Amino acid sequence: METLGPEQQRAIEEPKLLRQIEYAWRASAFYRRKWRAAGIDPRQIHCAEALVTLPFTEKDELQETQEANPPFGANQCVPLDQAIRMQATGGTTGRPLRMTLTRHDVAIYNELGARGGWAAGMRPGDLLFECMNYSLYAGGVSDHLSFEHLGACVAPVGIGQSKRLIEILRDVRMETCLWSTPSYALHLAQVARDQGIDPVSLNIRKGFFSGDAGLAIPTYRRRIEEPLGLVASDIYGLGELGGFAAECGYRDGLHFLGQGLLLAELVDPAGGQPIALGHGAVGELVYTTIDRESCPLIRFRSHDHVRVSTAPCPCGRTGFRFRVLGRSDDMFIVKGINVYPLAIQDLVLGFAPVLTGEVQIILPEPPPITYDPPVRVEAGAGIAPAEFPALRDQVTRRIRDILMFTPDVEVVSFGGLPKTERKARRLYRRYRGETP
Repeated sequence: METLGPEQQRAIEEPKLLRQIEYAWRASAFYRRKWRAAGIDPRQIHCAEALVTLPFTEKDELQETQEANPPFGANQCVPLDQAIRMQATGGTTGRPLRMTLTRHDVAIYNELGARGGWAAGMRPGDLLFECMNYSLYAGGVSDHLSFEHLGACVAPVGIGQSKRLIEILRDVRMETCLWSTPSYALHLAQVARDQGIDPVSLNIRKGFFSGDAGLAIPTYRRRIEEPLGLVASDIYGLGELGGFAAECGYRDGLHFLGQGLLLAELVDPAGGQPIALGHGAVGELVYTTIDRESCPLIRFRSHDHVRVSTAPCPCGRTGFRFRVLGRSDDMFIVKGINVYPLAIQDLVLGFAPVLTGEVQIILPEPPPITYDPPVRVEAGAGIAPAEFPALRDQVTRRIRDILMFTPDVEVVSFGGLPKTERKARRLYRRYRGETP
């Protein structure tokens, strides 16, 4: 499936797409109401190109229908006796967005996740320590079962178990693998050091990471690989859809791996107009399930801003590749300049080792942002407070020169921006009640 030519791929995907749209119209009160309100009868759609005539699906819409029609909302298309799993993803209101999966949906989720793990280098015979949150989060149980589907031997560690994990890793005395957020790998290395243990001696040789976009920054990747002595591989996905993109061994962007199961579009984040998936194109990725029973998603906005590559990859996969530039809904505008938190983190990492690379961006007031947004950075180990003013000025100049806006930089002492076992967060909109 991952090496199909475009005509072969279309022959498989277009009939599935048309069936999925017809199914959503018939089985989903959410989509039936949504499409009727837009004046669209999707039964008149007869080709893949017509998909763009349907409106986007936003996560907040699904949140609203869930609150109006608990527990799962009007997009629940099967009775509960056909569902075998409930999981939740982060909702826009701060409450989880719940969804169910049928046995068929789980099989597809597993297939997508297994493709991602395999592309990244996971294999049967690997002992994989799973350090994602198992509490409803898709990265826990759902990804665990995806990797079992691949054939890996998965150990369900979860979060909050770092010291115990270190004991186990030292006891098993073999090369192992880690599945976690990138920020957790940094946390694990620090916990080992605090115990007087060289992180390399933990013998983790493959690291599979998701949840944070940090691996797109070479400096951040090295901060994970070098202390632990592992090869870091990036796997990308959405909790609603699975882990459907990953780096291959050539590490030249994320391969889209959804062939036959998931369609991807590129659109302008501002206006929503389609953008051709051509080499060098930049836009937001939008996804459509084409073989889902319980909660189909039609033109579901990811709000991930990416740059596409269609250059051939030596691995032989024929789908497009992409690099995440940042989340379009995390982007903020300072006096007319578009700013992504990932770009700020990239610049701050360039100050290592005098700075750790940890960043917090605080937006105290709502747009328009006519003020200098506060940016907190963390001093490296052994950096004295007397050096903070000079560091602050250097970081301010660097961001102003490269990103074209002036931040209000604050340097905090080493450990002042603690690493987390959970998904790392860089941006806080205090005017919405978000606090570090």
